[in-house]
Amino acid sequence: MRSFPDIVYVERKEGLLALDLFLPTSMAPTALIVFVHGGGFAKGSRKSEFATSLAERLATHGLATAAVGYRLNAGASLPRSQKQAVRANRSRAFEAGVNLRPRLIGPRFEAARQDIGTALTFLRTSSVPEELIGLNIGMIGVSAGGIAGLALVHSPDNLPRYDGPICLITLGAALVHPWAIRKTAAPCLMLHSAQDRVISPKNNDILRPFIAKSGAPISQHTCSRRGHNAPMAALMQDDAPDGTPYWNSALDLFEMTGLLNQGPASV
Repeated sequence: MRSFPDIVYVERKEGLLALDLFLPTSMAPTALIVFVHGGGFAKGSRKSEFATSLAERLATHGLATAAVGYRLNAGASLPRSQKQAVRANRSRAFEAGVNLRPRLIGPRFEAARQDIGTALTFLRTSSVPEELIGLNIGMIGVSAGGIAGLALVHSPDNLPRYDGPICLITLGAALVHPWAIRKTAAPCLMLHSAQDRVISPKNNDILRPFIAKSGAPISQHTCSRRGHNAPMAALMQDDAPDGTPYWNSALDLFEMTGLLNQGPASV
């Protein structure tokens, strides 16, 4: 696997934001998967053991990976109108029954969402490296990264919109704007643990009526492992109750959306 670390994709008031690229060794990538780390928008890093392991596994299927960093504990620099929109959306989310700590859908969440959207734009328009030009982009988001990813795919009307990924996998996340979900949005696979004290599985129950009403292509799965970070291990190692590996479900999503090349590649 080839790596291109610390590629700056934007300069914010708070500093430079960068991403790390991982490409298959033996072939040009057929698509790009953006990985977004978790940490409650307060901590976490794109440089993690899971990010590297995931990139290595994706590379065997001919997929490149971009591990994206974003601002932490940010949001103060958002325009006043956007802060007001975030507060209004948060109140509406709580009225809909969303069960999350307020900070997970506050200004720091919106700052991260905008950073990730900017990273997607950079990856679509940059020529570094040239092998990425024109590639379709999927996304895998963990916890806060998944919350931001879902809010990119299902953006509310009162906040900036971005050209999001063509498919999304979330691990231990929640969709915080259920009124904004759309039938025409990118397909999403949400994987949650049976017991999660950070992001309650109750959020999945709250979301189901909105999915049914809209017909949005969102698939929800609950793994038997317990703990907030359990879905990461489940994705890589476990089978669903019907015996299908969760990893295979991810590959099926990639294949359905045209990301996956036939046959394995060399890392």
